Amino acid sequence: MNAGSSTLYFDGVNLSTKIGSPGRRFRADPECLRGGSRGYAHVCALPNEEAKLPFDFPEIQQVRREALAWWIPMLGESLVCLTTLAVDSVNYGGAITVARDAALLAHDPFARIFPGTIVETDLFSALPPPAGPVIERYRGVAWPGGPR
Repeated sequence: MNAGSSTLYFDGVNLSTKIGSPGRRFRADPECLRGGSRGYAHVCALPNEEAKLPFDFPEIQQVRREALAWWIPMLGESLVCLTTLAVDSVNYGGAITVARDAALLAHDPFARIFPGTIVETDLFSALPPPAGPVIERYRGVAWPGGPR
């Protein structure tokens, strides 16, 4: 894993940051994983190692554009944080949106790529929404990681 990212494990039901936890290993925006905010994580990822696509695929770029255009504004004050899940420096493995209101997560555009699972958690920290219109990743880390 690259410096600047945080390791996150997902087994299809549970999320963990503990090294060696069961499940598939991802890199997430490290700012999101400082903990302390209770919420509902909508994990749009699969535990299957083959479930990945290059970040540069048009579908992945489009869903990030939609997140900036209408998803994040729709969540408003309910948004805790949002991160894509990097498998490596090239491949997208999914995304996580954390919100205080689980009912809003039914509209998650990232679920078009990989289906979502809602996990109640306190692993994530509240962050201001990523500034748009940038959808590029920095140093190969999970979006929106990098300068804020």
